[in-house]
Amino acid sequence: METNRRGVAICHYNRINTLEKLITRVIDTVPGDCRVVVCDDGSDVIFSPKEVHDISVSDICRKIGVPLIQGRNLGVSANKNRALWALQDCHFMCILEDDLFPTAPGWMEDYERAASLSGIHHFCRVQNKEVEETIPGFSNFMVAEGLTPLFGPSPRGDLTFLTSRVLKEVGGFNPNFIGAGYAHGEWTERVIKTGLAPHPLKYVDILEARDKFEQIGDTEGGRWVQDASLIQAQIKNNRKLLKQLQRTGYIYHPLVLS
Repeated sequence: METNRRGVAICHYNRINTLEKLITRVIDTVPGDCRVVVCDDGSDVIFSPKEVHDISVSDICRKIGVPLIQGRNLGVSANKNRALWALQDCHFMCILEDDLFPTAPGWMEDYERAASLSGIHHFCRVQNKEVEETIPGFSNFMVAEGLTPLFGPSPRGDLTFLTSRVLKEVGGFNPNFIGAGYAHGEWTERVIKTGLAPHPLKYVDILEARDKFEQIGDTEGGRWVQDASLIQAQIKNNRKLLKQLQRTGYIYHPLVLS
């Protein structure tokens, strides 16, 4: 299989009012050879042209000219597997949630250069959760190259950058996680176990890339604006599954498209 250099997958769910703006922002801020694709977790079932909105997710993607991968509403794990599936022949990959908007070009290149310089194959957002560096020499080296590392106590799921080695050694998200809660963190912990993020603080972001985004927040639609009791049930179920999986010690899960 021929390897493409880079790709970005937008994970979308029920934010149709801002989707076209987001796709356009991504296209305008990434290199011209970057693949851009939208992965939708069943939004057209709710937002059909004859119901709440007069345009669907597929209409928007067709208008702009980007590929769309769409499936049933199964949750975070399924939709991020769609994203990995769409980008599996890329060397550099970014999974972007639909509430995070690029504001300036160069962010993709920042992450690519950071990965190449540091040997870290996985970066994630740590905004508002920063912790102090434990290896100043590492940060000094990166800052000298114009890249400032940031560290957090846990991974945020709104932006995930990875290289093809992660997909090869870790595979996809566990599809047994349904709805919201724990799927992304469990996948990231498997990445950490492989040694592909070789820093004691594990969860690393790059300041220069992070500052090229703005977040619209959960008030503008999305996965969390649903029945609160349903979300709590999903979280409870996924927490139980997480504890079961942690006892197995597995790392690789085949990439499943659903």
